[in-house]
Amino acid sequence: MKEYLKAFVVMALLNFAGLFGLGFCVGIIMAIGGNLDGANQLESAAWFNSLILLTWPVIAFFAFKFSVDKFIKK
Repeated sequence: MKEYLKAFVVMALLNFAGLFGLGFCVGIIMAIGGNLDGANQLESAAWFNSLILLTWPVIAFFAFKFSVDKFIKK
């Protein structure tokens, strides 16, 4: 049971880290492009929300796969 809890915590942390990294990369790209005001208003942008909805399943899949391979399969 202990391994399952570790796997779940690692999966959740990897999900948060992946979404943070995606937002960080988008913010850097917007800052390089000179659109600093747009970077502050990303939460209301439809394209950013669509990007998150499309990439989150991919991030979650690989986080789940890593946590299962690392903690549950032996």
